[in-house]
Amino acid sequence: MDVGDLIYFKCIGAGKYDNPPWSKDGEWRIGIIVGTKKIVFEVFQIYYRGEVFVALKENCSLIRSAQ
Repeated sequence: MDVGDLIYFKCIGAGKYDNPPWSKDGEWRIGIIVGTKKIVFEVFQIYYRGEVFVALKENCSLIRSAQ
């Protein structure tokens, strides 16, 4: 997965932007990767509903590559 890819992801912090809030906790959300970072774990910065969230690579699944 790379920047620009459309993905499914799980992130509890994104719940406050759901309508109603936290209604999709535990479910897959759809977002776009806007950045990546590798410290100890590989994480993605994901654009979702006008905000950027960080999720572990293990909590993401590719829908469509930007390539």
